[in-house]
Amino acid sequence: MRYCGYLVTVILFIIKGSVCQQEFLSSPSAVVVSPGSNTTLSCLVENMGGECRWQKDGKPVGIYPGKYTLAKPDTEGDCSLTIFSVDLKLDDGEWECQVTSTSFQSQDALASSPAKLTVQVPPSTITLKTASQGTVEDQMMLRVAEDQLETITCMTSHSNPAPTISWQMGDQVLPSTKQTTTGERTEAILTHSFARSSSGQELQCVVSHAAYPSGERVVTAILDVLYKPTVSIARVDTPVLEDGVGSVTLTCNSQANPPARASWHKMGDKEGKKYPEELQMNPVRREQAGVYICQAENSVGRSEPEQTEVVVLYAPMMVVTQPKDKVEVMAHNRTVLTCQAEGNPAPKYQWIQTLSASTERTRSYTANLVVEDVGYGDQGEYRCVAINRIGGERREVESEPVKIEVTGAPQVVKQVGEVVGIHGSDVRLEAEFCSDPVPSESTWEWGGVVLPMGSEVDGRYKAELVPHPHMEDCYISRLTVRRVGLEDSKEYRLNVENKHGNDMVPVILKIKAPVPLLSVIATGSLLLFLLLLLLSTFLLLRKKQKLCWQGEDSKDKMGEKE
Repeated sequence: MRYCGYLVTVILFIIKGSVCQQEFLSSPSAVVVSPGSNTTLSCLVENMGGECRWQKDGKPVGIYPGKYTLAKPDTEGDCSLTIFSVDLKLDDGEWECQVTSTSFQSQDALASSPAKLTVQVPPSTITLKTASQGTVEDQMMLRVAEDQLETITCMTSHSNPAPTISWQMGDQVLPSTKQTTTGERTEAILTHSFARSSSGQELQCVVSHAAYPSGERVVTAILDVLYKPTVSIARVDTPVLEDGVGSVTLTCNSQANPPARASWHKMGDKEGKKYPEELQMNPVRREQAGVYICQAENSVGRSEPEQTEVVVLYAPMMVVTQPKDKVEVMAHNRTVLTCQAEGNPAPKYQWIQTLSASTERTRSYTANLVVEDVGYGDQGEYRCVAINRIGGERREVESEPVKIEVTGAPQVVKQVGEVVGIHGSDVRLEAEFCSDPVPSESTWEWGGVVLPMGSEVDGRYKAELVPHPHMEDCYISRLTVRRVGLEDSKEYRLNVENKHGNDMVPVILKIKAPVPLLSVIATGSLLLFLLLLLLSTFLLLRKKQKLCWQGEDSKDKMGEKE
């Protein structure tokens, strides 16, 4: 009987197991909890015949009172696990609820899907970093260069789960590269080019995390946009910028961040000398004239140059002539005198020939004096005058004299074509000529007579040669004819000759007969008679007018008595 009862029990148990296997009514689901709090992972089993087991991250977890306990150990089919004082390192992970088989034969063991238990921890640190500046603390200045791509990293650490990071500048949301999480560190990189107008604005790294009371935390950097300088020129001049008189002040102003160092340099200066940002020239000198370039430089770069020209006015100076002091020219040839002077404004020129101590002649109004057919009249001293005007005033300077010396055949420069003489008087015939070298032969000729200079003939004709009082290498040739008669009316020729050639000039002498003495006496007597007649008439008229005046006075007196 005992054996039969035992057999019946086994059979009933087998039938029961085959009909009602254990299965989950509910399995654990993902849960997010704060550190230090308690949480329960739900796990309910229907027809439970095995034992409850729990596993985290693939490893079994024992039941430890005060830490891990079954929520309702006395309730059949309830495998729910309560975790006390949740800890990130101990409890964060994938949890599974498991139930052992009802028997070794039933093979109905249960294992739930992993349920993520997240211990919610906000980032312990938020850090901004740049390659150039390193770590940037909250509310610190962040230096960036204008119009250059800057890479800024916002990093968080020790958070669970990873936060969401975004960038914002003012009201503008800036795009960042893909957010990455490595271990306990999460970072988002911003690559952006900042304008000068962004300086002073707030660049914010916004970290969003459910563990923050407000849902997010912001780290702010104050943008300090660095940019290379731009320059402008301020200039103050006197009305007339004359050498040694005027003045000019040049100021090179710069706008930059960080502040720049501005300076001047002169274009073409081989020494590369630099001047301070305020350059004063008082008084200004002509050697300071030129183009001055203003530039500024800071740690970001160098400005584009700005320039201004200083034009210094000065009177003409350093007059140079070619030839320098003297030139010898053959008569009838061509010669050129050139002149050059420094001055600002550029000078104008005059060539002046000195004819005598009190006489001058302007020969040219250009820098070059061209004499095409040189004659003895072109001989003498020449001066080049360089002229300009500064502030309405004439300024001028003269060169040293340049002498033109003419050589060649004799040349008559002045002659009297016809001379009239009175019968019986002395007559002088003259002609002026120039000759270099001095004439080797000089004669007066008429009617077959040849009279050399310094000679006389018949006691009536005398030839003389005297130097010209004003003209160099020139002479006056005279032929004096005493007690001329009608037979002396004829042509006289002056011949002059030297080794280069000769010249000849004719002079015609005409003789007039003298007035007879009787005619002179008669004419004189007639003139004297007429003079006496005019004088008598004048006295008579004056006397008559005086008598008329006396008569009128007598009548006036008689009228007064009446």
